[in-house]
Amino acid sequence: MDTIRVDVLIVALNKIEFDARLTNFINTLSSNKFSIATVTLDTTYSLNVIYSIGIELNEKLKTIEKALLFNRKASKYFHKIIPRFVLCSDVYSLPAGKYFKQKHNSQIIYDSREIYSALASLRSKKFKQFILKTFESYFVKFVDKIIVTGELDKEILGKLFPTKSFVVIKNYPSSAIFQFQNKINIRKELNLPQSSILMVYQGVLLEGRGIELGIQALKYNEQLHFIILGSGGMETKYKASAKLLGVDDRTHFLGSVPYRQLYDYTSDCDVGLCIIEPLSLSYQLALPNKLFEYCHSGLPVIATKLPAIEDVFKKFSLGELVSTDISPDELAEKAVLLAERKSEFIPQLKMASQTFSWEQQEQTILGIFQ
Repeated sequence: MDTIRVDVLIVALNKIEFDARLTNFINTLSSNKFSIATVTLDTTYSLNVIYSIGIELNEKLKTIEKALLFNRKASKYFHKIIPRFVLCSDVYSLPAGKYFKQKHNSQIIYDSREIYSALASLRSKKFKQFILKTFESYFVKFVDKIIVTGELDKEILGKLFPTKSFVVIKNYPSSAIFQFQNKINIRKELNLPQSSILMVYQGVLLEGRGIELGIQALKYNEQLHFIILGSGGMETKYKASAKLLGVDDRTHFLGSVPYRQLYDYTSDCDVGLCIIEPLSLSYQLALPNKLFEYCHSGLPVIATKLPAIEDVFKKFSLGELVSTDISPDELAEKAVLLAERKSEFIPQLKMASQTFSWEQQEQTILGIFQ
């Protein structure tokens, strides 16, 4: 094919289908008449984009191996696209930004979702963390604007990259997308008693996200079931842990759910789990999208008392903040109590949903691409 001109090229080492933030960016831009092309891990993706390139990778590869292979394969297609803007949706996509900045003088937008120089997964791998930090520092030179997910991230990254312009776009759900599609009855699907209490975790299965704690909590109340929506490198370990503890019959791994269907599952649960262990600076500053997705789903939340999360709880009564060293029996007790009091939180959850909505940020987002 000949070259194609687009307003925005989105490059991501991820699948749009399961990525709330990418889905929301595409929806906002396309509904405002931006033409969009994507280079991602989706084998096929056509919703609201005019040109899509899917890079197929072995899921078993390590992240650094995926990043290297992704960029090598993706670069073969870059000559076909002339974008005004390039949205690099993670640190691993920054080489694409350099290419288009030098080739077409495109405006490069870096969506820094993490403090990549302080990742939890690399906290004991100092050399790899150094390499990633050096990698980011080099490619950021070609970036025009940096998007971050919270004010605390902006403060930290502002010190690392003082010459760059920053914009805060938080991980709020889209009211237009995150809503009923086809109601799921989880108890019926899994043949569970109606008296079951469903505690849900949604997101990537990583260390330090409270998943192990949630599994251990099942030992302390037989009514409690743990619904896990997501996949990741720790899945095998968590399944083994559930079996070892004898709670595998109440630990339900339902796999990754497309973002546009996620509400159907989450809203059928009773309480949302948003536990973040402060294993790294990136985790300490975390403001996870699951916190807001639980609000939109009408679920009271058990969340860790970390700075950004605590700021949200100061505005609305969304459930209960807990310490970073909460025990499994305490978690079980709080999950049951919040489930029993669920109706009391509904008014505050509804108010929070209206405030914490992607649509409230759309004018700021459009301003980035001007």
